[in-house]
Amino acid sequence: MQYLTFIERIKSLFTKKRVIWGSIIVLIVFLGWFFFIRKTDNAKVQTAAVVRKDIKRTVLTTGQVVSSTDLSLSFQSSGVVRKIYVKEGDNVSAGQVLAILDQGNVSASLESAKGALAQAKANYEKVKAAATAQDIAVSQAAVDSASVTLENAKQDLINQISTSYNNANTAVLSYTNILYSNPQSNYPQFGVSGTVQTNTQLISQANSDRVSVNNILSSWQVAVATLSEDNLDQVANDSLKNLLQISSYLTNILNILTSYTQITSGGSQTTLTTYQTGVATAKSTVDTSYTTILNDIQAIKTASYSLASAKASLALKQAPARPEDIGIAEAQVMSAQGQYDLALSALNNTVIVAPESGTITQVDIKLGEQATAMKEVIKLLNVGQLHTEAQVSEADIASIVVGQTIDNTFDALGPDKHFQSKVLTVNPASTLVSGVVNYKITGSLENIPGVRPGMTSNMTILVAEKKDVLVTPSSSIINQDGKKFVRVVDDPKTKTYHQVEVVVGLEADGGEVEVLSGLTTDNQVVTYVK
Repeated sequence: MQYLTFIERIKSLFTKKRVIWGSIIVLIVFLGWFFFIRKTDNAKVQTAAVVRKDIKRTVLTTGQVVSSTDLSLSFQSSGVVRKIYVKEGDNVSAGQVLAILDQGNVSASLESAKGALAQAKANYEKVKAAATAQDIAVSQAAVDSASVTLENAKQDLINQISTSYNNANTAVLSYTNILYSNPQSNYPQFGVSGTVQTNTQLISQANSDRVSVNNILSSWQVAVATLSEDNLDQVANDSLKNLLQISSYLTNILNILTSYTQITSGGSQTTLTTYQTGVATAKSTVDTSYTTILNDIQAIKTASYSLASAKASLALKQAPARPEDIGIAEAQVMSAQGQYDLALSALNNTVIVAPESGTITQVDIKLGEQATAMKEVIKLLNVGQLHTEAQVSEADIASIVVGQTIDNTFDALGPDKHFQSKVLTVNPASTLVSGVVNYKITGSLENIPGVRPGMTSNMTILVAEKKDVLVTPSSSIINQDGKKFVRVVDDPKTKTYHQVEVVVGLEADGGEVEVLSGLTTDNQVVTYVK
């Protein structure tokens, strides 16, 4: 009974009217879902039309107004400021004197150089005339004196070589016979703590050095016996070598004596010290002789040079005036002229002269103060000749060339006032600005009322433009496998599309690209797909 009641209630719910309305509701929901989904899918695709238009590409940068004449003037030397002829705001002409330092010393130097120049010119005139008998006599006396000096120097060297040999021989014979002649003796006066073999080796080395010294002295004695002016150079050089070798052997013997650490039977510390002092004295004597001979050799060279110079001077006086002599005199005049010009330049360095016409914008000196060389004290600008300078990044510099058009606006004049100019120069050298590589460009600037050096210029450089070309948004371009494609819309309602390869040209401002082939003005292209 209860079961039948439940069935009846279910049937009562599905009346004909309710079934109809339910079906309508379901159909509405289905259609709403269908159109909503399709609309949403279409909304995920954004498109744009392909059009023909004029396009251009520009590079934006910010520059500064600069004067073509922007000079920082300074004194080329240091000194006390004596005269200042200008003040800020004065207009000056090229060549006008602006300031002067004290010129006392440099004026005196200029007068001295002027006198030397006059003397050189007078000597030039004298050289062109024949030398007097008095001039020749003076030159002959100089030759005779130089000859005597040279002969004396040679004789001094001969005497010194003999003296050096005798001193070395006496010193060596007096102080090197200090060890037993038998190096194998087991009982020397002195020794080294340790084995007998060690002591024997030292004694053997000392005696070997002594024998070498005696051999050098014997050979040297033969050379000294045959010494004359004819072989003076050879014997002198050999004597220097001998003294160096003897000094070296004496150093070895002295080192051996210094190494002794014990005194055996028959010896004493006093005797050892005496031997050490004696060898050191002998070495000092030898080294002194070496230095003396070296100095005497140099004295001969100096005397030889002096004699040659005196003979040349005498020959010059005895000979008639020759073109060569006149040339030398002319060279002396030129040298004196150079000294005069140098003194004149030093005088000019105490003066600041305007190199160009312009306006004085800064004077940073006072009368009586000490000016420093090369320190800027006066600033000169030509406000009538201005240009702009700006930095362009390495990403854009390749597209900048001389002659391109620049559109300028100035912060001081407002953004609505535009002025046209041209690119004048592109600096090939780079500059690092905040870690970015930049290149400086300059732009022309006609006379614009109100524009002054230092003002900021907003520069738009026109680097390329095309007239009436086919254009598509750059967002529509797809790069695949080294080629470029766009998605052309087939049905504007459903926004279905297919992909087409294109060839592009100029990449213009505003995110637009020139299309050379692949599209027409009838096309719409996909710019975005979510």
